Amino acid sequence: MTAPIAAPIAKDVLASATLHLEVLEEFIAVVRRRMASTTDTFARDSLNDLLLSLTEQRDSYQALAMPAIVAA
Repeated sequence: MTAPIAAPIAKDVLASATLHLEVLEEFIAVVRRRMASTTDTFARDSLNDLLLSLTEQRDSYQALAMPAIVAA
């Protein structure tokens, strides 16, 4: 009984991870554009910290989403 339930959950997890990955990629692009357009050192440092965090999150979601991307 566990196997039939596990398959749809896995599919949902992959779909969700792929969606999160797409959103993170868009957000990373926004942060990079904003970093490039500001001369404020504090703002750039803050955005760089955010970018590092987003990149780590992206790497985590890529680990989950890659099977879905390869299969698509």
